[in-house]
Amino acid sequence: MKGGGIKQFFRNSRSFVLGAGIGSGMAARAAERAGADFVLALNAGRFRAMGGSSPASILPIRNTNDFVAGFGRTEILPSTKLPVFFGACTFDPQLDIDRWLDRIGRWGFAGVTNFPSVIHLDDYRRSLLEKSGLGYAREIELLVKAAKHGLMTIAYTRTQSEARRMVEAGTQAICINFNLNRGVESASDPSISLSELAARTSAVARVAQSVDRNVICLLGGGPITKPDELLDICGETGVKGFIGGSSLDRVPLEMSVLEITAGFKTLHLLREKVDLLERQLQLSGFRHGIIAQSSIMKRVLETAKRLASHPSPVLVWGEPGSGKRRIASLVHAFSDRKHANAALFQCRPGPPIDTVGALFGAERDQSRRRQLSLLESASDTTVLLLHLDQLSRDGQERLADYLETGSFAPLNGALTVRSNARIIATATVARGAGLQTVLCPRLLGLFSGLDIKLPALPDRLEDLPQLVQHFTVESKGDSNAQTLALENSAFLALAGHDWPGNLRELRQIVNQLVTLPEAHISAGILRPLLNTPAPTKPKNAFSEREWIIEGLKRNRLHRGKTARSLGLSRKTLYNKIKKLRILE
Repeated sequence: MKGGGIKQFFRNSRSFVLGAGIGSGMAARAAERAGADFVLALNAGRFRAMGGSSPASILPIRNTNDFVAGFGRTEILPSTKLPVFFGACTFDPQLDIDRWLDRIGRWGFAGVTNFPSVIHLDDYRRSLLEKSGLGYAREIELLVKAAKHGLMTIAYTRTQSEARRMVEAGTQAICINFNLNRGVESASDPSISLSELAARTSAVARVAQSVDRNVICLLGGGPITKPDELLDICGETGVKGFIGGSSLDRVPLEMSVLEITAGFKTLHLLREKVDLLERQLQLSGFRHGIIAQSSIMKRVLETAKRLASHPSPVLVWGEPGSGKRRIASLVHAFSDRKHANAALFQCRPGPPIDTVGALFGAERDQSRRRQLSLLESASDTTVLLLHLDQLSRDGQERLADYLETGSFAPLNGALTVRSNARIIATATVARGAGLQTVLCPRLLGLFSGLDIKLPALPDRLEDLPQLVQHFTVESKGDSNAQTLALENSAFLALAGHDWPGNLRELRQIVNQLVTLPEAHISAGILRPLLNTPAPTKPKNAFSEREWIIEGLKRNRLHRGKTARSLGLSRKTLYNKIKKLRILE
């Protein structure tokens, strides 16, 4: 097992693997019977079996390495045929790492992991260890040397920086872990929600895989206590396995360990559901930065996917700031040309040689050499024509010729040139107007049935909570950023605004809100930014009661999903349902 290394072990295992962080032979036997793929002998597991808790693992109450060696050798190794990883601690300044690794190998352990780790300490205590040379760099040294001793390694990481350091040092598998025990909270290490866990895990995994695309990313414990919670986030994070600790051995009975571990291993029975979730995630456009909770935006994405599967030209049109360029890029990302970067062309007013000439080329004359056209250089990919409505009438007619025949004539040229470039264009149309006001009739006819109309923001108010969260993360540049705490009055003010600038305007508002010191955003704070002197009633009688009723209908009366979609806590939603007498 050691000779093949950790990657060979995972290649020989199933597509989704389960590790059990335990502290007794009884738990090791139960985990193996339930289908676990490997076990980790951890001091935290032993403390839980003794009635303690995981955070005790970082306290100086035992010689951790001797402690793990004691129960690991006498109980766990004799109780299981699974690979056993030794949870080694590097806090001891007198620890001889090479000598200790030799002993671990001779005892029969298959691998080593850095547990307990400084990632579980508060910032002050961790800084003391780091200054003493006993910090994360020493844990990296432990795993690098363990690999040289022929041992498999799994590195506990918490942040993107730690993951990058571990992978750059050569570690082939990481366990992304954010807290030791869901039931133990402190100001320095609060529990996190499942949605936050998914977002933070994805961010760490992306950084690790940017260094080594083949690195194995596992998810460790945290707030996950039930199999359905793991199922809900496994498709988003891209992890290849799960390491459970207290979620597997919290109740010190073999039958309980057997049942809970078996529950986690039923994931293979739910593979069809996972595949469906992955397909829905791809269709949703989430990976491309597109929010689509509302039914009108879901139809937009369905149309985009349908049009992407054909080589025909596509026109995306709508109001200023409504997200036309992003949808146009999404059509290219869904197409069979997605592996080649799309060529970008801004249709701006100007001299023909700089506008029409850049797109269609120009023959040589006395003052200049022949100008190569963008359609020629991008023949094998897609050309994104932004602001097609600003292209001159001559340019629109030339584009209509190209869409009809697949060929075009350069400026001042007599011969035609052929191209295979696909056209995906955007056009800006004022609210209440139509395409006939900005495009010539012949070109407009060629896009008939091949166009995507984007809704204005007031027509997709269901997306507001997710859009605010998305722009908050985008503004802070941190996937771990907390969403803005909008009071209900502030949300109603957002819902009642006209949004002439649509998504662009909302992004600017959020960029201002994230700089404010207030913890909760009220309508009074928000209204000056919206430039609305008095509260306005939302369009279409968008009352708070109707807003909640619509959310319940959309989520089939599932209150948890409704609360998340509306940006409310579950308790707040329950109170509002009772106060507004919605379900009576």
